[in-house]
Amino acid sequence: MTIVVGAGLAGLTCAKVLAQAGKPFCLLEAASRPGGRVVSDRTQEGFILDRGFQVLLDSYPVARRHLDFQGLGGGRFRAGAMFVGRGMPRTLENPRHRPSAALDALGSGVLPLPDQLRMMLLAVMAVTGSSRVNDLSTEALLRRCGFGEDFFVRFARPFFGGVLLDPGLQTSAGLFLNYLRRFVTGRALLPALGMGGLAEQLASYLPRESVHFETRVEALVFREERVSGVRLADGREIQAQEVVCAVDEPSTCRLLGRGSPRSARGTAVHYFAADRALYSGAWLCLPPRSDASPVLHAAIVTNVEPALAPAGSHLWSVTVLPEHPKAADAEFVACEVTSWFQAGAGELRPLSYVQVPYAVPEQLPGFERRPAPWGALPDGLLVAGDAACGASIDAVLASGEAAAKKVILSGRLN
Repeated sequence: MTIVVGAGLAGLTCAKVLAQAGKPFCLLEAASRPGGRVVSDRTQEGFILDRGFQVLLDSYPVARRHLDFQGLGGGRFRAGAMFVGRGMPRTLENPRHRPSAALDALGSGVLPLPDQLRMMLLAVMAVTGSSRVNDLSTEALLRRCGFGEDFFVRFARPFFGGVLLDPGLQTSAGLFLNYLRRFVTGRALLPALGMGGLAEQLASYLPRESVHFETRVEALVFREERVSGVRLADGREIQAQEVVCAVDEPSTCRLLGRGSPRSARGTAVHYFAADRALYSGAWLCLPPRSDASPVLHAAIVTNVEPALAPAGSHLWSVTVLPEHPKAADAEFVACEVTSWFQAGAGELRPLSYVQVPYAVPEQLPGFERRPAPWGALPDGLLVAGDAACGASIDAVLASGEAAAKKVILSGRLN
């Protein structure tokens, strides 16, 4: 039997592949439901709130293998952005999805023509994978491409910084280009039940008797330097041929009893209810980046998927810098958002302020070559999740799939 520790997206995918192969497994999760950091909460009023602003890109190839996109339902963002905070809101859209948007962009004044051409070249670089840039930061790559400071203020830090949870843009340029390729070739989706719908769907493919919630793994059990099972918080031990550790990096280090995890990046989101939509269309709003403001970007997510709020209501998701002194000030944030549309701050009613201190591990240039903090893994143990790969939904799903395939291959060889 194989034990999978953690019912996040990596652990669920690993369990799904094992189940499809007829390989017995036991999935253990400390929380009361699946999803890990990708869960959604429903308020008493019927609003669905994700743990931070997250989207599913329909261009993710591994997600396409393991998720039923039609079954997830939901809607898609426009392939572009609405620029706010400097006069009337203006939009910019990816010409790949709407060819006439190229002509609209020339007259919009959102970005100067040289920057639009640079963006096109950057998109080609991302799609073709023609450049080796893993030793550069995202900021260094963009500056090498010739982008000026206004581009960073208007677009790069609000949008790319929000995607990477890194407004300083120090994340690996290779990882950035991978994200950009997926955005250029696909659309951002919000499932009808929130992002937690991904985990719920994956869990639905598993035999119920093999999945155990509210079951915390306290330690790994060794026999002659090989991992032979796990010890639970209640003292029980469960034996296994293999253990797949599909939890975050700090938890992996804790279970192994060695190593110092990478620094992490957090995120924070304000949710607001409104009686009317302040703009139409499924746009992500990008204000100019300013040290005086905590706001990175915002969206009326019910313009994308109306089911995320009760009938007649609208739901705002506003991502802020968690370390900013005004980050938790809902009144300040509401005032800034409504000012983009000459509306009153009272139009937004605070619902929740969600903080996620550990959202993704830091992924600086060269992170792919960084030795694992725990050193060599003992026999009988595999690691999946963003402790073992890049921190995107697709990479995490792929890591769970890869771990399961190793388990299956090992069984065949034995």
